[in-house]
Amino acid sequence: VKNTLNPVWQAFSIPVRALCNGDYDRTIKVEVYDWDRDGSHDFIGEFTTSYRELARGQSQFNVYEVVNPRKKMKKKKYINSGTVTLLSFTVESEYTFLDYIKGGTQINFTVAIDFTASNGNPSQSTSLHYMNPYQLNAYAMALKAVALLGATARKV
Repeated sequence: VKNTLNPVWQAFSIPVRALCNGDYDRTIKVEVYDWDRDGSHDFIGEFTTSYRELARGQSQFNVYEVVNPRKKMKKKKYINSGTVTLLSFTVESEYTFLDYIKGGTQINFTVAIDFTASNGNPSQSTSLHYMNPYQLNAYAMALKAVALLGATARKV
């Protein structure tokens, strides 16, 4: 944020996977810089937190001292370079198809078979519709495979 000593940054979103890979206690390091037009941004300081701490939302627990380790080593009276206060924290869940299935979603399944003459005479063994007494035809195998997939999905 340009030209201010008390910046308020725009809200942003980041997947939990990218932030902490699902480990809510993993240390997250935040670095704060003073922006310079020429690209030589000045390091102000840093602090660490975790997803679990951030998830507490706006509170006294989410006010962080921004400390520059080099300044701290050089100056005895140095405390911090300022503070960062978390103003809001929201978690939005994005569910996958599998999450819905695991949650009990039921799916109705409909099958349609094309019995057009272009597939050949069903009484001839070269036809996709031929009913061999010893093995399933291509349509029956496809139906069986899909039916088994549906049965597997229900067991999840």
